[in-house]
Amino acid sequence: MPVRLALFEDRIVGGRPAIWRAAPRAVYVREGALRAATAAGTTALAADTCTLFESELELSGDGEAWTFEAGSYDWGPLVGDAERSRVVMAHALMIDPRYPILMRADRVDFPPGIVTPRHGHGGPGIRRLLFGTLVAEIADRVHRVGPGEAWFETGRDPVVGRNIAPASAFVRTILLPTDYVGRSSFLPWTAEEASKPRGVSYRMFFDSPVQIPT
Repeated sequence: MPVRLALFEDRIVGGRPAIWRAAPRAVYVREGALRAATAAGTTALAADTCTLFESELELSGDGEAWTFEAGSYDWGPLVGDAERSRVVMAHALMIDPRYPILMRADRVDFPPGIVTPRHGHGGPGIRRLLFGTLVAEIADRVHRVGPGEAWFETGRDPVVGRNIAPASAFVRTILLPTDYVGRSSFLPWTAEEASKPRGVSYRMFFDSPVQIPT
């Protein structure tokens, strides 16, 4: 069974909840206040927090959720018909779902003028910009990223991030080998790049081994 990493957006206003099947997912509350109901009970979710869920899930309340899901899919389209109005981005991954993986969600903040060293990461991930403006140089591609825009990094391509706003920040979810628990996924591209300061700050939401259901 192939694996995908997908990002969904749900704007929940009082009435109809967002329903999710069982799969590892990072639920980031972009704004408002939400409630997450699972078989284990109900959890209150505040703005600018991100929580890991693996069981069936119902989101309700008033707010906006960005949900990063690591799930399996059949050999057809990456996104099913019922998901198309909610999806922001989805990518197929070369990951064997028979083995646990590390799912990590965090927030990265850029002060003015910061340029990151050229680097890769220990695994693939999706990022979405909260505010500000970044210029992302990924392999041989360069693009300007504005608020609400998302992008995918394989981890194997060299990346440079340039902050061209007074301040910028994004949230991300990365999938890593389990031996990355508690250590950075950041891989400097060369010894020279390793000597350069990163200049960004990180806020870890969670760093947990998960199993993708098949």
